[in-house]
Amino acid sequence: MTIQIAIAIPTPFVTAQQFADLAKMPVATVKNKIQRGEFPIRKKRSNAGSSSRETPLINMVALTLEGAAGYQGNLTVHIEGAE
Repeated sequence: MTIQIAIAIPTPFVTAQQFADLAKMPVATVKNKIQRGEFPIRKKRSNAGSSSRETPLINMVALTLEGAAGYQGNLTVHIEGAE
């Protein structure tokens, strides 16, 4: 018998403040983790020769898949809409 669990991700990207609210941690901690590369963020669009001032967005899909990869049991990942 196979048990299926669906994980819904309401939004693929969140700001540091939104993540801090979800994770119940200080926003300064989240921003430090972003700077240290501990959270996957959306690539910023850069204009030729200028640095981007876009707000870094944390990739919730990548974090979910990272968490699933750490599961020690038998796990198959199916992403709806992906070929």
